[in-house]
Amino acid sequence: MVPPFAERLTRFSLELGRLDQALRHGSAVPAVLFRQRLNAIQRHSAVDGWLIDPWYLVAELRGLIPKVVCQDGYERGTAVDAASHAFTLWRWYARPDAMQASAITEAEAFLNDQSSGWGSILDAGIAFHRWLQAGHPRAPFCAALSRYWHSHDILRAPLILTGIEALTPGTPWEIEPWLCWWLDALLAEVREALDLLRQLERARTQALDKCGAQRRHSRAPQAVNVLAIQPLVSASMLADRLGMSMKSALQLLSAFQDRGIVVEVTHRTAHRLFGLAGMGALRDVVKPPTRPIPGRQRGRPRKDDPFTTQSIPEEEITQLLPPTRLDPVQFDYEDLAAAMK
Repeated sequence: MVPPFAERLTRFSLELGRLDQALRHGSAVPAVLFRQRLNAIQRHSAVDGWLIDPWYLVAELRGLIPKVVCQDGYERGTAVDAASHAFTLWRWYARPDAMQASAITEAEAFLNDQSSGWGSILDAGIAFHRWLQAGHPRAPFCAALSRYWHSHDILRAPLILTGIEALTPGTPWEIEPWLCWWLDALLAEVREALDLLRQLERARTQALDKCGAQRRHSRAPQAVNVLAIQPLVSASMLADRLGMSMKSALQLLSAFQDRGIVVEVTHRTAHRLFGLAGMGALRDVVKPPTRPIPGRQRGRPRKDDPFTTQSIPEEEITQLLPPTRLDPVQFDYEDLAAAMK
């Protein structure tokens, strides 16, 4: 009898091989790893009940000040807590501390010891199910699983493929139906990574087309290749990669910005960071630096300073209705007193 997950396993294996082949010949693999990690953290946070903006996390990692656009203090606190949760997940996958590294090593040992004879992919799924069934936290196992595909030569690039959406409410917990859900979630993640690779390759091709005709010794094509690989680039970094002066690198980036090839994401006039046009969402998240107001003197402004006060026109003040006085409300506490006796 054919198990119910056999067809899903075949589809996932074929799509995984297609992704591995595309990554082998792709030129934007580091950028794919960066963006795919953000998408994975967003997925994991959603399963944990947090709605995050991945670009908010990027701003925090790059030392930029993100905007917190919320209505009140409660929403601002929720946004900060969500960012803290996303940063913790990022630490698990990118830079685990000593305690996290020990937990990941334990999960890797558990994953390698579980052999059911169904192959590496299903062995990982069965081990994941047993790990959660035993009551262990899922974060170290997900980090170990992202290394498992690479260490077993299933995938050349260390992508984060965990099938985390198989842990959403309403998912059956019996092993065979759960494996079907898990393989479907993995298939969706693989297809998303393949679409992301194609999107970044397309952005690189469009950037090269916008460069137009260049001189034979121009560094513009090499600069586009660096921008396609590195998500964010400064003038000093580009100058170091291409062996050119910092002034020439800054002029090249400014020309790219005028042509719409790159965007500047920091809103600063110095120590700026540039990325391809697809990084424009990061610029919308970053808070611009505070700049002095022209005409304002040094020190604390006076109360009647026109630069800090907002005067209300007299015609608007006269239109305001006088406040009405409410009559006092009398409460009857006899029933409450009787109930407390």
